[in-house]
Amino acid sequence: MKKKKILVIGNFGYESNQLDGQTIKTRNIYDLLKLKENDFTVEYFNTEILSKKLKIIYIFFKTIFSADIIINVGAGNNLRILFPILFFTCKIKNSPLHFVVVGGWLDKFIDKHPFHYKIFKKIEGIYPQTIDLVKILKEKYALQNVYLLNNFRMTNFDNKVKNYYKNNQLRLVFMARIHPKKGINTLFELDKKLKSLNIDNVTIDLYGQIYESFKVDFQEHIKECYFTEYKGVLNPNEIHSTLSEYDLMLFPTEYYTEGFPGSVLDAYIAGIPVIATKWMYADEFIDNHKSGIITKFEDKDDFINTVISNLQNTNLLESMQLQVINYSEKYRPEFAWKILKDKLKI
Repeated sequence: MKKKKILVIGNFGYESNQLDGQTIKTRNIYDLLKLKENDFTVEYFNTEILSKKLKIIYIFFKTIFSADIIINVGAGNNLRILFPILFFTCKIKNSPLHFVVVGGWLDKFIDKHPFHYKIFKKIEGIYPQTIDLVKILKEKYALQNVYLLNNFRMTNFDNKVKNYYKNNQLRLVFMARIHPKKGINTLFELDKKLKSLNIDNVTIDLYGQIYESFKVDFQEHIKECYFTEYKGVLNPNEIHSTLSEYDLMLFPTEYYTEGFPGSVLDAYIAGIPVIATKWMYADEFIDNHKSGIITKFEDKDDFINTVISNLQNTNLLESMQLQVINYSEKYRPEFAWKILKDKLKI
C-alpha cells in the first residue's frame, strides 16, 4: 500500500536564518511529523524562496501535486496570496488542506477578507493556538472545522528547580525579536529606573534578531544602558539551556494580538516565570502570580514598577518557578501529535 505524503508549507527561515515565532512554529510542525514518520512520509516547502527564481514556482506546484495532504503554516503574504492558490490547487487534485494559525489575529483578518472566509469554511481544518480564538471562530463565524493546537517545542530539555540570586545577582532575560512593538523601549526605561534607584544587583540580557530599521536606534540605546546587554541570537538547540540560567523572563509586548508567544513557552520549558503585559490572550497562558505576573497593556510604568517591586520577592519567584515546571507539561509535543494524527487521518 502506497504511503501518504504530507507536505508542510510555510516560512522555515532557512535561507535568511530568520528565527521568530512563525519560523520556529513551522519547523516544529514539520519536525514533529518527521519524528512520527512511519505509515506516511513528510516533506516541506520553504515559501521564502518563492520570490527568488521563476523556476521555483514550477517546483512549488510540482511539489504540491505530488502530495496527498497539505499543511499550510501561514501569516502575512502567505495567507493573503498563497492560501487561496493552495485552496484551488487542492480542489483540483482533491487533496485536504489544513491551515495552522500563527498568532492570535485570524478573526481580525477574516473581518477584512470575506473571500478568504469562504475558503476557510471549505478546508479540512483550521488550527489556532488559543482557546479563545477557537471559541470566536466557532461561535462568531460558524466555522466548525476549528481545532485547538497548542504551541509546543521539540526538545528533551529537563527543567529543574534552582536557587535564586546566583552570585547575589538577579538575572533577567528578554528573548524575542528586537523590535519596538515587542517592548524593547520599555526595557530601556526599566534600565534607567533601576539606575536611578541605585539597584545594582540586577542584569538584563537581550536575545533575538534585531529588526532591520530599528538597528541604529537600538545600538544607540544599548550604549546608554547600565544593566542591559545585547547577547545576540540563540540557536534553537541553545534556547532552553541558556534561559534556564536566568531567574525571570521579561515580555513587555505591545502586540495585542499575540497568540501564545514562543518566548513565554520557552521560558516555561526552561523553568523560569514571566512578567508580561496583558496582551489579548495573556490570561490563558499566564496564571497570574503562579506561572508569572501580568501587567497592564501599553502601560510602561506599571510593567517597570511591577518588575522592580518583585525583584526582592524571592519567595514569590521560587513559588512561581515550581508552578512553571508543572505548567510546561501541557505544552508537550505529544498533545499536538494527538490532534494532528486524528485530524490528518494518519
